[in-house]
Amino acid sequence: MNRFNYIALSACVALSVSSCDDSFDVSSKADGVLAVSQEGFNTLQSYNVGEKYTADLWIQQGGLKSTASVVSFSVDKALLDSMNAADGTSYELLPADCYQLTKGTVDIPADERLLKGELTYDPAKIQQLSGYDHLKYVLPLRATSNGMPLVPGRSALLLGFKVSEPIVTIMNAGVEEINLADVKELPVQIGVPFTNKWEITCRLENRQSVIDAYNTANGTYFSMLPSDAYVVPETPVLQSGVNQVTATYKLKDDILPGNYMLPVQIAEVTSDATIRADKDTYAAYSIIKEGDKLSKTDWKIVSFTTEEPSGEGSNNGHAKHLIDGNAETFWHSRWQGGSDPLPYEIIIDMNHRVKIAQVELLPRGWGSNNPIKVVRFEASEDGNNWESIGQFGFTNQDAALKYYVKSSTARYIKLVIPDGVGNGTVAAIRELDVRGTVINLSLIHI
Repeated sequence: MNRFNYIALSACVALSVSSCDDSFDVSSKADGVLAVSQEGFNTLQSYNVGEKYTADLWIQQGGLKSTASVVSFSVDKALLDSMNAADGTSYELLPADCYQLTKGTVDIPADERLLKGELTYDPAKIQQLSGYDHLKYVLPLRATSNGMPLVPGRSALLLGFKVSEPIVTIMNAGVEEINLADVKELPVQIGVPFTNKWEITCRLENRQSVIDAYNTANGTYFSMLPSDAYVVPETPVLQSGVNQVTATYKLKDDILPGNYMLPVQIAEVTSDATIRADKDTYAAYSIIKEGDKLSKTDWKIVSFTTEEPSGEGSNNGHAKHLIDGNAETFWHSRWQGGSDPLPYEIIIDMNHRVKIAQVELLPRGWGSNNPIKVVRFEASEDGNNWESIGQFGFTNQDAALKYYVKSSTARYIKLVIPDGVGNGTVAAIRELDVRGTVINLSLIHI
């Protein structure tokens, strides 16, 4: 327990005893003392909004026997020199034109326990000298008392000054996964870290580059949530005196199956103050809507690079068994009489335009020799121009593997067992299924 707290505790004990015995003499017990409340090094955070800031210099009074006192604050550079020497720092003395001790002398009546002095400083001037978010200057203050003594070690105050650029930012930054069964509103919280005295209008935007960067970093294949899948909120405005506002995107009920993301950023802000939009921070919502498993009755194999026509029996091992709907049969790469070189490709005509949401593979499993490591899917409208919709890991398990591919509209889908990623020439898959929505229910003939 430090000395000041001990004195305060002693004062409480003495006061308790005195209340029981009016003849108890406290004149020589627990004399009044003073102390700087935030003694030591303190960093003052401010924002360059074109206004000066005020810092409170708090003083505490303790003890039973107190008298009126006067506390004065003054700059003591020796305090700064001592701290730099002890900590190996190189802080500089805050220039005199950056601040003013607007209340450097404090009258303390005998019956007051907590009072304060005041320091006014100019963030704009400090920023010009030190830049943003760089603590370069310190103001060392020493408190002296005319009256009650200051507690030893509780009379020094060193104030560091850190000035930040005033920005409007997304407060609930990050990516949140949404379950459409439970959530229909996507709130985006917009705010400022300083006291807002202006009307700040914010324009929001949704950037594809955010999704691209997220997909690259996380190995995902999210697509931008279509604009017709939600209702855009009104332009958010931070009114004077308001530090945070919420803009809510409302999801519609008829969202097509797919794997989507809605990233929201601040594009620009307008106000009477010099305030910048934080264009790097974003709130994003990932939305996975699973599609129904599509019928394969009119699907057909367009081409393949390998199959096993005889080694797996007369009715097994062929490419057509990848889409026959029979979990007891499977496609297998050729092995009888030698293997075909990688990569392996199988192109399937789904005979409809399909909004592809997810793709499923049912491995051969059952403890078979099936060392596939990686698979890739491609989609095409015409069978000639192909778009990669995802590359994923593969496990030879008994249950189906579900892949959240890039949502796309296509008639053709291609399964690729690529080379150079650890795959061997042995490959076997029981079924390939697509989850999604048929866009055109009428057959397409070629």
